[in-house]
Amino acid sequence: MTTYSGRHDRTGTWQFMSAALLESPMSAALLENSHVLEDDIESFVHVLGWTVPSYLPSPMDEDEREAMVSFLYDDSWKTKAGQEWGGQYKSFHLKSGDYPLEEFTLTEPSPILDLIRNLASPFQARYSKPPPEEDKELFKVLMPRYQLALERLNNLEWFLGTIQDALERPGWPANGGGGC
Repeated sequence: MTTYSGRHDRTGTWQFMSAALLESPMSAALLENSHVLEDDIESFVHVLGWTVPSYLPSPMDEDEREAMVSFLYDDSWKTKAGQEWGGQYKSFHLKSGDYPLEEFTLTEPSPILDLIRNLASPFQARYSKPPPEEDKELFKVLMPRYQLALERLNNLEWFLGTIQDALERPGWPANGGGGC
């Protein structure tokens, strides 16, 4: 597992970096505000999304879980110039709403997967195009949802509130015990 970005223009743990930063490192490095709040929130989502299948009890065997985690978080390739790129599987699964992967389940019911899915849900808008204006009725329905998702990505209060709401739900281990 790579524990650094492998690039001189970015630092961080590859598995936890936002897909946006991994997918376009050259253009991101040239932008004045290339690292934004969305990247930090997404990074937190990836920490949870990586940790839960890596360590919490699941009906999946260890090899299956390791393969799933590697598939989602370790993808990368080098350009001819030696620039390392990646993140396409992260962005695909965030865009499709399948994050963490639906196939992953825990041995015991836990609110942690719902928390991760709720935190990940606005990223569908980040990695999707806006709804098409040609279909006026569809546009009226989808555009407000799309805009709300984008607003949430830039709203630290929404992010913290979502975590607080999840922590107040039943189903967490008593006394801070493991196994979420």
